[in-house]
Amino acid sequence: MIIKNALIGGKIKNIVIENGVIADITENDVSGDCVDAEGCRVIPGLIDVHTHGMMGYDTMDADFEPLCEAYAKCGTTSFLPTTMTMGYDALIGVVNAKTDFPGANVLGFHFEGPYISPKYKGAQDENNIRIPDVAEFRRFKNVKMITVAPEIENGLSFIKQVSAETVVSIGHTDCDYRTAITAIENGASCLTHTFNAMPPMLHRAPGPIGAAVEKNIYAQIICDGLHVHKAAFLAAYRMFGADRLCLISDSIRPAKLPDGEYESGGLPVVVKDNEIRLKNGGNLAGSCACLLDCVKKAIEFGIPENDAVKMATETPANLLGVKKGSIQRGYDADLIILDPDFSVKNIIIGGQLFE
Repeated sequence: MIIKNALIGGKIKNIVIENGVIADITENDVSGDCVDAEGCRVIPGLIDVHTHGMMGYDTMDADFEPLCEAYAKCGTTSFLPTTMTMGYDALIGVVNAKTDFPGANVLGFHFEGPYISPKYKGAQDENNIRIPDVAEFRRFKNVKMITVAPEIENGLSFIKQVSAETVVSIGHTDCDYRTAITAIENGASCLTHTFNAMPPMLHRAPGPIGAAVEKNIYAQIICDGLHVHKAAFLAAYRMFGADRLCLISDSIRPAKLPDGEYESGGLPVVVKDNEIRLKNGGNLAGSCACLLDCVKKAIEFGIPENDAVKMATETPANLLGVKKGSIQRGYDADLIILDPDFSVKNIIIGGQLFE
C-alpha cells in the first residue's frame, strides 16, 4: 500500500507500506495501490494506555470485538484495555479473553488496581481492594502495566519484584515524596492520571508528583478539560515535557453515549453534559473523551500540534517499548489521516485500510 499526498512535517510525501510496516517515506513518485491523503495531515495512530471502555462496552465485559472497532473508528489504533478494581475471577476472565479482532490493536492490559489505597480509591469499589500478591499477579497473563499504591502493605516489595516484567505506575495512592522516590528506585516508571487520586504537589511536601519530576519518569494525564485544569495541565507539560507526558482518555463504558444512568466497575454512574460522575457522591468517575479529543484539547490549551500528537503516539509507544507511534521506516504502519478540523478521514492499521 502507498499513502500518497500525505502532509508530514509540513511537506507533502508518500508513505510506502510493505507487510504492515513503513518501508519508505519519499517525495518521489511511487506506483502501486494507493490511498490518496489529498494533502491532509497524516499522523501515527493514537495509543491509549489507560482506557476502560466506550460506547456501552467495558474491559470488564471481556468482549473485545466491539471495543477494537470502536477505538479504531475514533483514531485510537492501539490500546491497553484497563481493568477496574474487581475480584480475581473477573480479572482472570478479562486476561483470558480473545483480543485479536479487526480494529485497534490490544497491546496487553493495564490493571488499575486492585492493589491501591482505599483513601484514594476514586471510582473503584473499595470492597475489591487487596494487598499486593506477586503469586496472584503472575497468574494474570499479558499485563503490560499495573497501577499500584506503593505505601500499602507489600507495595514496595511487589513493585521491586514485578517491575522487570510490566510497567509499574504509581496511582490511587496516599504515598509521600520519600515513599514515591523509593518506589521509583525499585522500578516504578510512571504516574497514573497525574493530579487525580493522589496527594497534591506542595512546596514542602512534593509527594509523588515531585518525586516523578525529580526522577524523570513518565506521567499519564487526562486532558479532557475537566479532570485537570488548563493551568495544571500546562504545568505538567512544562515539568515532564512531551517526551515523558502521556495523554490518556481514561474513558469508561458510557463515553460517547447520551446523558443518562449507567454502570461502570460495578458502581452506578450518571452522564450529564459530557461529564461522568458517581451516582452516589458525585465524584468524577472517568471521562467521556476519546484520545483524539484529548489531543485536540491539548492543542486548544496552547500545546504545539506536534507535541500534542507525540504525547498520544510516540511517548506512550516508548513507555511500552513498542515500535509504533512514529512515521519512520521500520515502524508499524498504524496511521490516521486527518481532515483540516482534526477529525478522522481515514484509518490504516497494520498497513490495511480500516473501514
